[in-house]
Amino acid sequence: MYRDIDRINLRTMRSAAVVAHYARPDELLPHERAALDEVQAEVRGGAILDIGVGGGRTVTALREVSTDYLGIDYSREMVEASQARYPDVRFAHADARHMADIADASIDLAVFSCNGISMVGHDDRLAIMREVHRVLKPQGVFLFTTYNRNSPEANAGFCFPEFEASPNPARLLVRSIRHLRDTTISVVQRLRHVRHEVHTPEYAVINDKCHNHGVMLYYITLAQQRRQLQAAGFDANALAYDCAGQRIVDDTTLDSMALIARKAHAQRVAPPGE
Repeated sequence: MYRDIDRINLRTMRSAAVVAHYARPDELLPHERAALDEVQAEVRGGAILDIGVGGGRTVTALREVSTDYLGIDYSREMVEASQARYPDVRFAHADARHMADIADASIDLAVFSCNGISMVGHDDRLAIMREVHRVLKPQGVFLFTTYNRNSPEANAGFCFPEFEASPNPARLLVRSIRHLRDTTISVVQRLRHVRHEVHTPEYAVINDKCHNHGVMLYYITLAQQRRQLQAAGFDANALAYDCAGQRIVDDTTLDSMALIARKAHAQRVAPPGE
């Protein structure tokens, strides 16, 4: 089941169109910015690990905090795109589930932006949290974003691609052809991938509309996410921000959350399967 999720998502993340899509932006999202602003003073100048760096969107913002920076991604094509944009910055092709080349207790800040931790199945997600805990220093911080199961998007089902009309006939024709193409791709990929969805009391893995229904994305509530973090050895009360950049007091129905998780002192990490 989880191998199918990994296969579907990695194929999408390696495609030329998706790599090009992620190689353009160059700024943090509001909740990423709010979370980074919260922790940057305590990690300034420290070792930063940028997991799922994609096309390099987060590089500039994180290197303003520290030039002791390493960006990794499990898509070799994404790593190459980032390296092309930032030839003097360190990048590596690596998988967050098995970061064997990164030493224990060597990282001050680990960042997994753009809901990247939601691109793997349940067991792999837990493995990533344990690996991040391993590589963080005792006072280290894990900043990541994830999809919110309490959002309308979690139950949206099939969604047609957005269409933007134009008064210009030629432009309208081009957009109509593109919309028809994207709709066809969305229908085909939805029919192909929806059978791999997973729905449990703790989480759901959904064939989301992202990339024309070309991915399987993990959705979880804030309460359940905090429980997962605690089981992986982090403090129980991770700070959280909604995707508008506002601190979450109780809960949110917006579709993405940013969390700040700190290593718990003398906390035993639950082994796999416990």
